[in-house]
Amino acid sequence: MTIISPSGLAATTASANLTCNTWKPSAARPPPQSRPLPPPTSLATQGSPVMSDYRQMPPHWIRPSPSHTPTPLATQEVQRTQNHLTALERTTLKAQKPMQKLLAAKINMDDELALNLLKTAYHIAKRELPKGEMQHMVDYASFLGVDFCKSATSSASHTNHQSVSELQSAIAEVILEDSLQEVKDSHVFSLTIDESTDNGNLKRVLMYTQFVKEGALKYRLLTNKVISEGSACAVNIVSMVLEELKTKGLDISKMVGIGTDGASVMTGRTGGVVKLLQEHSPSLIGVHCAAHREALATSQAAKHIPDMNEYSRTIMNIFKYFKNSALRSNRLRTIQILLMLPELKYAEVHSVRWLSMEHAVQVVYRTYPALVMALEREAAFEPAAKGLLQDVNQFKFIAITHLMMDILPQMTLLSKKFQEESVDFSLIKPVIRSSCESLLDLLEVSGVFVEKLSKFVHVGDHKVTYSRPLSESDCNSVNEQIQQNIHFKGFTESDIDASDGEDDDENVGFTPELRYYTQQKHVLDSIGHQYIQKLTDNLIDRFCDTNILECMKVLIPSNISEAESVTKYGLDELDKLIEHFEMHLPQKENARSEFQTYKRLVKGSYSKMSVTQVLRILVKGNDLPNIVMLLKCCVVIPMTSVQCERGFSTQNRIKSKSRTSLKSKALDDLMRISGDGPTPGDFDFGRALQK
Repeated sequence: MTIISPSGLAATTASANLTCNTWKPSAARPPPQSRPLPPPTSLATQGSPVMSDYRQMPPHWIRPSPSHTPTPLATQEVQRTQNHLTALERTTLKAQKPMQKLLAAKINMDDELALNLLKTAYHIAKRELPKGEMQHMVDYASFLGVDFCKSATSSASHTNHQSVSELQSAIAEVILEDSLQEVKDSHVFSLTIDESTDNGNLKRVLMYTQFVKEGALKYRLLTNKVISEGSACAVNIVSMVLEELKTKGLDISKMVGIGTDGASVMTGRTGGVVKLLQEHSPSLIGVHCAAHREALATSQAAKHIPDMNEYSRTIMNIFKYFKNSALRSNRLRTIQILLMLPELKYAEVHSVRWLSMEHAVQVVYRTYPALVMALEREAAFEPAAKGLLQDVNQFKFIAITHLMMDILPQMTLLSKKFQEESVDFSLIKPVIRSSCESLLDLLEVSGVFVEKLSKFVHVGDHKVTYSRPLSESDCNSVNEQIQQNIHFKGFTESDIDASDGEDDDENVGFTPELRYYTQQKHVLDSIGHQYIQKLTDNLIDRFCDTNILECMKVLIPSNISEAESVTKYGLDELDKLIEHFEMHLPQKENARSEFQTYKRLVKGSYSKMSVTQVLRILVKGNDLPNIVMLLKCCVVIPMTSVQCERGFSTQNRIKSKSRTSLKSKALDDLMRISGDGPTPGDFDFGRALQK
């Protein structure tokens, strides 16, 4: 490769056209070998233009020479020039380092600002507060000395509704990603689904997934979608479910259960949602929510008993009478204070609130003397009060109140059990059996409150009165008596001694007069027996499971430990389970032998545990893969749709009547953060920052 020297370059450019882009050597020029390069020192002392021209020579000026090789002097000069360029580049980069530090500091400041804003937006969503609270939070932080935004303009741009929505959307996306990954890791999952109308009068379908994580049942919000076209028919709901599962990347064939409220659109035998989804997932099992079944059993037990229906209407009328007038409520409160009774408001009975009836009856029981006294005072000038008084001061009314105080807490306890966050199939039958036995005990031995009725009713020559101690209105005393009914273990001498000392308590200062005692004194003998028997029959009928759900009982540890022959126990039921969940088992041919090992383990070590507790232990190993998968398939089937009911409550708190314009995407994000988001300290805000 031959290099043209700077001196030759200057001589040539003097006679050449400077506008020409291509340099052409002159034919008269001597060969390069006859023009030696100047010494390196002379190059360094020459003017900068020459040196600059030399450094910036175009590549085509350095042309290869097949017959000549560079001289040592030329090679040395090229090396020195390259060293100079490298040193110059290092000097330039060194001069730029302060600017790089400034840029890095600016990026870190922006990231810190974004993280602080994300944390504030997360707190607002977790507390279910409006987005307008963002500006107030930032202002308060500034007041405390923590400046998120250095200027008012920057603060306004970061705290407006659009910015807050973007921040919360990024947070919700991270939570959704984690939730979907947990569902996929579970290998099988189920859905709970329900429909409702929000405060904006929009029809919605709410879906939650239920899965197993480390042996424990978990719920996560899948979506809360608006039914924008058509009605909430089974075809539309199924279409929405299929679309949502596909969008979220969930395989419907791995969905083994679906929990509903039992509405016909969900459980129809030919065209219901469950039936249509079974065409896409053959192993799918539909379950009617246990809490809904229990509520229906309770309400329908009184449906064909006229006196019980009349009692329910009277409870509702009491609530409406005092709710519609502040003056009446004030008069009632004054009487409650005068009689030293608790100041309580009468409660409404909701058909969709399972525990409302017990609360309403308990308030009436605790304030009954004040209720009668208030109605007697107002009956003189208000026809509504006179008509209500005629219902309330009958012996039948207070007698049924005592009866319901014995029965309703039992049903409330059962309902609360079904409303727990994780209820697996192994818990349903035992609690139903226990509740039925407790109710049937009331037919043989009167409950605590019915037993006291005869002590509080005093029959005179001309009138019958109801007089009781002040302690009967005390919350703690009432709760203690309820617990005595629930945990009744027979009478003891201490109970008899305690009952003998009850006369020492101070009585309420007003004794209501009871009407129709002679005609109604045996009312509980007929109504009580009829209602309790009908209630227990309804519970047994409504909790009669399908074939597959009935087969699952062979996996329950308590059933295995009570079996006469552990070796032969549950083999036929196991075969049905294997056939039904065949596609989910890794090696179904080994399931029978694993079942024998499972039974021996349970019999020896886990007999007192629930199925979920046993699964939590077995999932840590890989010794019984088929049994673990069977347990997952059975445990993950939702026994209730209570999670959807909680979701609707969250929905209505967030999309309140003052926020009816909230968009569906924003509502979905806020519900996900509120329900599924971890504590702020456990959330990875760095991931949300990258969204």
